[in-house]
Amino acid sequence: MSKLHISFLMALLTVSSCSPKTTGILATYNGLPITDLCDLPNYQGRKVYLKCSYSGIEEYWSLGSLKSKECTSSLLVDLDFSDDYKMPSRFEHALTSVHNSYWNSYLLIEALGRYETKQDGGYGHLGTNKSRFVISEVISMKLVHK
Repeated sequence: MSKLHISFLMALLTVSSCSPKTTGILATYNGLPITDLCDLPNYQGRKVYLKCSYSGIEEYWSLGSLKSKECTSSLLVDLDFSDDYKMPSRFEHALTSVHNSYWNSYLLIEALGRYETKQDGGYGHLGTNKSRFVISEVISMKLVHK
């Protein structure tokens, strides 16, 4: 290899090592942190973009982590909607579908909202959930069959 080729390769490596690194993963959405369920306690009362699952049986439903099942059972997060949010019909259909076929389906949800733990007695049916995520806007909701 000639000295010119070696010099060119060295210059290319130098320039590429100085360029900003990108992982392809967004850290924010319109300035809001993108979080997993396990990270919600770090954002208590703050608006975030949450990526999670939603599943249950009969009256017992909760959100789940897409990264770690360990925090799902310890956090027990109920799904709730802001009083002033009008959910688009396509998302209402997905929510109805998962409740009607809970034994073989669940939802993948991306939404804006706030994490809360203030209510004594818990959230959801018989207060079985320790906290809740109050959705102010659904970005994506996809029905998944097991």
